[in-house]
Amino acid sequence: MSRRHGPDGESTYGSVKDRFDSWSAANPRPRSRSALGIPDIDIPEGVVRTFALAVGVGTGALLLVLAAVAYYASGTWGAIDRSGSALAYLLVGIFLTIAGLGASLGTLNHIFRVLRAPAGHH
Repeated sequence: MSRRHGPDGESTYGSVKDRFDSWSAANPRPRSRSALGIPDIDIPEGVVRTFALAVGVGTGALLLVLAAVAYYASGTWGAIDRSGSALAYLLVGIFLTIAGLGASLGTLNHIFRVLRAPAGHH
């Protein structure tokens, strides 16, 4: 954009910008209604932590149930001499057990130790 100067030394760009800024201040844009508006709801901190605890421990419990199903499947495949499938389900059960315990213990650690600790100095 060209920055031409008028007779009193002021640039055209600066005068147009100043006039637009003063017009914008005098005529604010109406706030548009959004289809994605989220209402402001005051949720107590304890409710949020309880919900997070339920979701985290519930996910861990679900993973442990799936691990039990995998162990059962491993036993049934082993009973009919399908050692490859039995080993695969055994490994799946081990990983699901690790994931379930990790989800539950990680959630408990975060809710009861991390969130309760004083904020770090940064």
